[in-house]
Amino acid sequence: MHPSAPTLTGEIRAIFVRLFAYISGIAGLAVLAAEVFQSAPVIAAIEPAARPDWLTIERPAPAFEANLPELSEEAHYVIQRHARGGGRKDIISFGEPGRSVRYVMLEIYRPGAELSDFADFASEIASRAGVLRPAGAVRVSLPIETKFGKMATVDFAAGRFGGGHCVGFVRHFNMPRLQITGISCNMDTIVDRAAVTCMLDRLTLLSSGSDQKVAEIFARAEVNRKFCGQRDPLMYATPKRPMPGDQAPSVKLRGTLASR
Repeated sequence: MHPSAPTLTGEIRAIFVRLFAYISGIAGLAVLAAEVFQSAPVIAAIEPAARPDWLTIERPAPAFEANLPELSEEAHYVIQRHARGGGRKDIISFGEPGRSVRYVMLEIYRPGAELSDFADFASEIASRAGVLRPAGAVRVSLPIETKFGKMATVDFAAGRFGGGHCVGFVRHFNMPRLQITGISCNMDTIVDRAAVTCMLDRLTLLSSGSDQKVAEIFARAEVNRKFCGQRDPLMYATPKRPMPGDQAPSVKLRGTLASR
């Protein structure tokens, strides 16, 4: 028998217990240090702005024109492109909504993949009338005859206390897909619907690019153009080009008739 064997076994066991205690203590200190000195989570100071659906084109080349000399405001032309679908909106406006006595907006929309079908007439106008602060619901009214055919119209009050009157108008085309939309507002009187017809009479195409179908729509419309105002001086006149005979100098007759 070796009496030293149990003692040696006990010492080895005690050494392992102490080593385990040391290792556990070091591990505990490491965890505590990690908790104390860990860096705070990084939070972005500014959230990235969502990309808008419609992008405004800088320095646009106008494709359409609306000659409205009766408005003292200068025309403001904007072109917007849909970021994903490729649709295009040409917007011509006169005046500032809510600030000018007269405000006119014309929009020619050629949709792309972003739109499967146009909405109803009232919804199309309501979606564009927000800047005018409508004082009530958009009411469907009687259509008007234009060079583009019949246009659906709506009426609504605008401005503070609903003192302004606006007429919105919409016309859809299927081949090609095209929508002509507009709003005409007076802040001090009722909008003359005949003046709206004249305004559309003077909406012309400057360039259709490669879209021949759009050019055909405006070519057919020009055949139906009424040149309103030439016979009715109370309507806003369409500017008339001078004919060659209008510029001929007057001829003064020479001499006098001899008395008999």
